[in-house]
Amino acid sequence: MVGNKVALITGVSSGIGRETARLLAERGARVFGTVRDPSRVDPIAKGEFVLMDVTGDTSVKSAVRSVLDKAGKIDILINNAGYSIAGALEETSVEEAHLLFETNFFGVLRVTQAVLPSMRRRGYGRIVNISSMLGVLPGPYRGMYVASKHALEGYTKTLDHEVRGFGIRAMLVEPVYTKTKIANNEKTVEAAIPAYADQRQRVTEIIEKEIAHGDDPGTVAEVVYAAVTAKSPRLHYPVGEGVMLSRLHRFAPERMFDNQFRKRFQLDQTT
Repeated sequence: MVGNKVALITGVSSGIGRETARLLAERGARVFGTVRDPSRVDPIAKGEFVLMDVTGDTSVKSAVRSVLDKAGKIDILINNAGYSIAGALEETSVEEAHLLFETNFFGVLRVTQAVLPSMRRRGYGRIVNISSMLGVLPGPYRGMYVASKHALEGYTKTLDHEVRGFGIRAMLVEPVYTKTKIANNEKTVEAAIPAYADQRQRVTEIIEKEIAHGDDPGTVAEVVYAAVTAKSPRLHYPVGEGVMLSRLHRFAPERMFDNQFRKRFQLDQTT
């Protein structure tokens, strides 16, 4: 149960963040959801908006302080804010990669470091980082997004060991394809290389189709709820098709997985 718990959720303007905020609020938590511009977002029933840009130290510290001033504690932190960029790794500039990591990885680091002191003082906390099955799998033409999620996986696994003695647990929720606005909000590399064009387009069309038929954000929210309410939380919470992919990746022979992966994404066959 989450009654009497205070939750801070980043990136609640739509998709997984919004559905998670709604679900936790409906089940009794006091929910604070972060947005960069509250005037552009419809209100969340029983939830409160907090102005935060996860890429700014001052913004993060100010937002966390305002939640603690209002509620006195933060029991649950859900790091959800993030975006993707489409393009081959060779096409992706260092600046584009840097900007993505500022949100997807360093944003998590900033918010978590701002929240942890209050959790340690109270001897309790649940931190859920919204990762992806692309945190353990390859992702052609979404390579920097994949790299940020791999970094998030390593960070969260280590964090959980470091804070467990304080009554705090860190967990990873790992969707695959979810019906969100991530494709609409996705950025595209500025310097496209023609040699990658055909293959990149094929992969993009497959990803868009998978997202259109993917899990509902509410399904992911239910998994987040299960994670934060578990007495003995697991580290990994794959969602939907991710459960099967997680097992396949762990137990299938490497060559078999590689061949099936390339076929699924219609990647050029090698000799």
